[in-house]
This record gives sequence, C-alpha cells and structure tokens, in this order.
Amino acid sequence: MLFIATNIFRTWTRKIICGGGTFINYNCWFDLGDDIIIEENCNIAMNVHFINGTHEIGDNKRRAGKGITKKIVVKSGAWIGADTIIMPGVTIGNGVVVGAGSLVTKDLEDNAIYLGRPASLYRKLE
Repeated sequence: MLFIATNIFRTWTRKIICGGGTFINYNCWFDLGDDIIIEENCNIAMNVHFINGTHEIGDNKRRAGKGITKKIVVKSGAWIGADTIIMPGVTIGNGVVVGAGSLVTKDLEDNAIYLGRPASLYRKLE
C-alpha cells in the first residue's frame, strides 16, 4: 500500500514510481523534469523537495545555460527527514536515514545516517 498525504506536482512530463509500503507526507515537491523512483517501505517526511532539473553553466550573458535533467532514486527502506532537498541525479541507498534539513548533492551509501548541508556521513548502521 502506498500512502501519499498531500503533494504538489509541478509538471507531468515524467513520472513518479513508488513501491508498496511507502509513505509520503505533506507538501513534498516533485520537480518531475525526469523520473523519480522511490522503492518500497520508504518514509518521506513533510516539505521534502525532489529537484531533478538544473542548467549547464552558460556564458556571462546568461549563466543558467541549457537545461538538463537527471533521475532521482530512493532505495528501499530509506527515511528522508523533513525539509530535505534532494538534487538531480542522486541515488539514496537502501536503509539510509537522511536527517531533517539536509541537502543531498551526491549518492548516499546503503545503511547509514547522513546529515547536513551538504549531507555527509554521520554513522554507519547495521
């Protein structure tokens, strides 16, 4: 069973794929410039932003150059804390805990806690 409390969807050009047993809380933002895959038994707290669109660096007339997108993957059993921002192309590993208010800019290894801006390893889990 998938439970989605309330969500804001910016565009429908791509898709969200969610596994069973996943809970998504209020006011989450799904950019959907590319696919967002959330596997089974994940918990996504309120106000989490999934941002999968960005830009190449342009010239000095317009620094936000050509738009690019990259999919985001959240592996099984992950728990994403409130007000976290997940950037383009990131994979969050199995059983990962991301602390509230974190900024995820790179892939996170399985079974660990990550905190901060940018998110860094706090400790490994069993």
